[in-house]
Amino acid sequence: MTYCAAPFVHMVQNPDGQYRTCCMFERPLKGKYRNIQEAFDSEENVIIRRRMLSGETLPECKKCDYDEEHEGKVVVSYRGQFNERWPKPDGNIRSLEISTSNICNFKCITCSEKFSNQFGKTNVNELPDPKVYENLDIIKLLGGEPFLDKRNYEIIEQAPREQCELQVVTNGSIYPPENIVKLLNEFKKTTINVSIDGIGEIGEFVRPGTKWERVERNFRKWEEQRDYPRFNVHPHFVLHALNAPYFEDFLAWVGMRCTDLSWDILIAPKHLNISYLPDHIKKYILDMNPTLRNPLKTFMASNKYTERHFLKLGKTAFNAPDSMDEYVEKFYER
Repeated sequence: MTYCAAPFVHMVQNPDGQYRTCCMFERPLKGKYRNIQEAFDSEENVIIRRRMLSGETLPECKKCDYDEEHEGKVVVSYRGQFNERWPKPDGNIRSLEISTSNICNFKCITCSEKFSNQFGKTNVNELPDPKVYENLDIIKLLGGEPFLDKRNYEIIEQAPREQCELQVVTNGSIYPPENIVKLLNEFKKTTINVSIDGIGEIGEFVRPGTKWERVERNFRKWEEQRDYPRFNVHPHFVLHALNAPYFEDFLAWVGMRCTDLSWDILIAPKHLNISYLPDHIKKYILDMNPTLRNPLKTFMASNKYTERHFLKLGKTAFNAPDSMDEYVEKFYER
């Protein structure tokens, strides 16, 4: 599959102010645009659409190419979602992905200054002109941590809730006040994606800033909202070189089938990419993951062991909790 509806209906505003055709698209738009609508109508976005319509296989879309090879997922790619939802684009922005800032209270090992000000400077974007919401079907809020930047509450208040679906990607550290929870239940559909890359002290290690008891308590509170027919809660797990052996523990904790939750395999930064690990560690991860063995095996075969990535990984693993000793000790085997 080469065609995707995303350039015709969707726009992403990153925390650093850059715009993208899609979060999976490999690079941002190059131009400096004043607002979302200007970026959506830009000549470079039009060129991406032309390339799509010509049947060209876009190398910038390789993440979706890979996702469509995954096994064990209900939805295999963003491209598939866009094409199913908008088979005949009408020229309007139908889907928005907005990061108002990189304000965050976590410093996850997989993250960077772009998405968390815990690594450096704070980036703040202007809020969208409410006119851009007029034809929306879906709005997605990210960060940073969206419930930490209270300006996201303004977007929730301004959005046309009866016609629009809402998705929020949160680290689970903050449960919003009841007046905001009430507004969340007024959307056509609301999905809360809670990023959890490990339970207990492993979660705290790979996502510094995590207080596990608080995250667990908030997740259970979100689960209570499932009693409302238009409310969904999905945990999201990203497998990487320091948490991959513990995915089955996460499944047991969350009490859901793998096909009923959201998961992914990290590509960058490369030192956390499991495809660059030594063969004996790859085997250990496969043995620990009967549920995802096939997609993990396929992914691991995409690259060979790279020493410089592994040496950098070792420096991070040095501070791992005692519960990871069995795994970390394999870093020193030959």
